Amino acid sequence: MLQSNEVSSELIDLIYGSLFGECNWQDFLDRVAQTSPNGKAALHYHDLASPIAHVPYVSGFSRTEVDQFSSHFASVNPWIPRLSVVPVGQGVCGDEIFPRKDLLKSEFYNDWLKGQAGCETSIGVSIIREETRTFVLSTCTSSADPDFNKAATGRYTILAPHLKRAFDFIRKRDLLAPEKQATQTLFDSIGAGLIYVSEQGRARQWNRSAEAFVEAGFPVHIAPDGRLALQCETSAAVLDFLTSRKGVQTKPHTAIVKGKNKANYRITLVRLQSDAFTEFLEGPTVAVIIEPMITTPFNERRDFLMETYKLTATEIRIASSIASGRSPKEVAVADHISYETVRTHLRNIYSKLGVNSQVGLVALLMR
Repeated sequence: MLQSNEVSSELIDLIYGSLFGECNWQDFLDRVAQTSPNGKAALHYHDLASPIAHVPYVSGFSRTEVDQFSSHFASVNPWIPRLSVVPVGQGVCGDEIFPRKDLLKSEFYNDWLKGQAGCETSIGVSIIREETRTFVLSTCTSSADPDFNKAATGRYTILAPHLKRAFDFIRKRDLLAPEKQATQTLFDSIGAGLIYVSEQGRARQWNRSAEAFVEAGFPVHIAPDGRLALQCETSAAVLDFLTSRKGVQTKPHTAIVKGKNKANYRITLVRLQSDAFTEFLEGPTVAVIIEPMITTPFNERRDFLMETYKLTATEIRIASSIASGRSPKEVAVADHISYETVRTHLRNIYSKLGVNSQVGLVALLMR
């Protein structure tokens, strides 16, 4: 028992060491694998609504074994549907939730567990259970000794609350990251909405400007289940893809859409590079940026520009949009005029204001 307690204490130290950068999660998983004969350990999650398993962290398994399990054998694994009957945080051996005599007859055992991995059973624990998803730490082992495996399940029960605490901390740390807070403030300062969206399209966090757009109902809204809905069907399809575990992105997706208020907005979707363990827990994170295409100038400046520089209402609108970061081509699309017409207006604006570039224009209007 003393030895078991010492092993548990060592593993707990590795959990917190991985959390705070003194070691890494691979070190933890390698040590977990060593606690069972021919141990092969994994941190993975299963979505009962999908036949595909996600196994990003492994120790001892070959790449082929993982790929075969993820793509097919997870769907015929007799233990996975029974995970829901085991309380979260309770260590369990596979033989406790599915009769061993039936396991030995299964495709899963003969073609993968024994046939590929060379193991007899698995010991594990559900760390977090959310709707249809279960996050699991498990180890396949060549041990068929029920007493040995039963003792091992107690160790997993001891580890479970520490793993959950670490996972919760990682999630909170990601949401409250200083760089994200600074980015939200920056976007608020230019009147742009910023929404962080995670797996299955759930809106996790947003800035004040995005909240205003959502409350107004254009060009986005958040459904009662927390999913972000985009009015643009193409952008909505791209968001569904980017927030899936298989989604990849080579360049930002941009679309110009008309809101319910008849104004034009630019929607930009960018899949962020997340910490590997955060992505394991939350799935991909996509930044959804919402920008009004035409910025309404300050009333006092509008009157000043008209009276002092003799700018027309159209010229003020175009100058204001350029000052807010829009390109001449984007202004043309939003105003339903040609690019050359925008350039002509810009030349007139430059002449009246006494500047010769967009930089000079922005500097004057932002004073």
